[in-house]
Amino acid sequence: METKIPQSIQMEHEELHEQLARAIKSGGKTGEAARAVMKVLQPHMAREEEIVAPYLALLRPAAEGTLTADMAEALSRVAPLKAEMPRMLEEHGRIVDALRDLVRVATEEDQPGFAKLAQMLVAHAQEEEEILYPAAVLLAEVLKTRFGA
Repeated sequence: METKIPQSIQMEHEELHEQLARAIKSGGKTGEAARAVMKVLQPHMAREEEIVAPYLALLRPAAEGTLTADMAEALSRVAPLKAEMPRMLEEHGRIVDALRDLVRVATEEDQPGFAKLAQMLVAHAQEEEEILYPAAVLLAEVLKTRFGA
């Protein structure tokens, strides 16, 4: 079974990339700060899509009681999620620092839309830490218990 990225997460990541690209194109210090955000955010999102999203894609089947052994087998190729969490959280710290800088310079340059984008990205990181990452780790534990994966 091939694991997929939940469509809602994929669409959100694409939209965030597009908005940051607009901020970069705006130039000035805002553009520079947005580029710094993109530099730390892009590889982090790729890692999320590689190691977190496959678990999140199985939340619905787990809730519906339709998990199968082939789903667990597919995830055996994914890096051990729990072991990756400290790194993911450390990356969030760097991302949030870059986002705070973007808020500051966008505000200074009277770019309230980009300041708001940065604030939304900080909230997104918090949502991941409080909800999505723990949900993915819990599902990994369920799979381990149920299938020995």
